[in-house]
Amino acid sequence: MSSAAAASETTQNSDPYIQSLFAERIGGANYGKSTEIYKFEKIKRAKRKALADHPERQLLDFGIGENDSMADASIREVMGREINQVENRGYADNGVSEYKEAAARLMQRQFGVKLDPETQINHCIGSKPAYAMLPACFINPGDITMMTVPGYPVAGTHTRYYGGDVYRLPLLAKNN
Repeated sequence: MSSAAAASETTQNSDPYIQSLFAERIGGANYGKSTEIYKFEKIKRAKRKALADHPERQLLDFGIGENDSMADASIREVMGREINQVENRGYADNGVSEYKEAAARLMQRQFGVKLDPETQINHCIGSKPAYAMLPACFINPGDITMMTVPGYPVAGTHTRYYGGDVYRLPLLAKNN
């Protein structure tokens, strides 16, 4: 069978070969087949509906991540200048020492906590990747992550990836 015919058969009659290789912790052969709407898309749809239903009201969005509006012009202006600077190129995979030192000073000044910048400060590209990695470090199958609801769901999602369970802590007035 030619490769074109094999590719055609794969797309018409079955899943691509790689579909059977996905890890069980992320759904195995069923990975990506769910019709469930991504949680942040649900939030965006609810936000659009609330704005459409009540255009006279201002929406105060305290959401985390997934920017859906343009950054301020002053920020875009500075970024436009800085992106062309040679010193701003390259990778900082292990964290920049100036950043780690500044973070340690901030923790000391704001919270009275003394940290070693080289061994106790870790950088990340955002809070979502940091929260997502915590279960990779601490969760074994059967372990539990306690998560507030509403709350930031990524730690719970990744807890389930690693075989753990999520115990939801509802933030309700009756629970104080």
